[in-house]
Amino acid sequence: MAEKDYIAMWFNARRRYGISDTIYWGWFYPETRSIEWKSWRHADADGLAGLAIEMRKLGYPSTPLPVCNEKAVPTWKEIKAARKEYPTDESPKTIRWKQKYDHPVNTLFKPEVAALTKEQSDKVKAYCKEIRVSHGNMLFAALSRVISQELIEGNEPFYWFFPVNVRGATGIQTESFNQVSGVNMRVTPDSTAADWQTQMRQRMKAKEHWSMWKQACLSKYLGDWGTALAYKLTSGKQFYAGNCSNLGSWPLPHANNPADPGDGRLLVGAAPGTANYPVSSSMIEWYGAIGLTLKMHPSICKDQDMVLRLSEMWKDEVLRESGQLEDQRPAENSKAL
Repeated sequence: MAEKDYIAMWFNARRRYGISDTIYWGWFYPETRSIEWKSWRHADADGLAGLAIEMRKLGYPSTPLPVCNEKAVPTWKEIKAARKEYPTDESPKTIRWKQKYDHPVNTLFKPEVAALTKEQSDKVKAYCKEIRVSHGNMLFAALSRVISQELIEGNEPFYWFFPVNVRGATGIQTESFNQVSGVNMRVTPDSTAADWQTQMRQRMKAKEHWSMWKQACLSKYLGDWGTALAYKLTSGKQFYAGNCSNLGSWPLPHANNPADPGDGRLLVGAAPGTANYPVSSSMIEWYGAIGLTLKMHPSICKDQDMVLRLSEMWKDEVLRESGQLEDQRPAENSKAL
């Protein structure tokens, strides 16, 4: 029997209700801030597979794709045992935005990119090595603090969705099929990179990503109509700040990669985002330089300038924490990092 992408069924289901699954990518030139956004549908490929397909068109072999460090999908019994051994703190998946906005139907704000130079990126990595956290967790913890300070009311915990690559364990042979699950990162307004690192490890040990994967694959039994109905019944019950997508370092290692073009451009991308996940963030490293991309859903965003401002604030928070930018914020607004 031919393989089928059971995760894609959920993206097709939500598209029935007018919710986009468009993934954006492009080349960003920091000096001119110019970019021509291109796209593909998440139903056709996840972030890693989609980028690989596009890079191959440009002469980058992009093979093999990165795989996870697990060899097989665990059973429900194993997942239940892991949950018991590695419990996680939970709370309602709700969020209080300071302000919501009403825009005309089909309003869309384009993603904005904050670029780190190779030198700045290296200093971020050195800082993260010193405090023993991944630079992905440090970057997204910084964004979370910015979003909390600027857009979220109160000090209650809230959640981000953090995608996890499960290639190598699923047994799926079709490269373009979606092979991504995730964990729910529960944070507070002042959560640090170390907080993110500790929680990420705990949730991975609890096999939360496998629980989500197995639940998503229930579309196999629901069929297209049943999956669409399930999406409609469940999509309005959980609300996140957004998603944090670490799309890794490109080009993927290969002896036949073209030489570094050396033109200062960065490969960047942005996940779809929805009203339930309104802040869509991603990081991609291109020949050692990191591009931070921010896409905002219009339900919590005033205008395009707001996206740009938050994007620059994200970069400043990263540089400030890694000791590359002096903290000039008013004392009452400063947070211990």
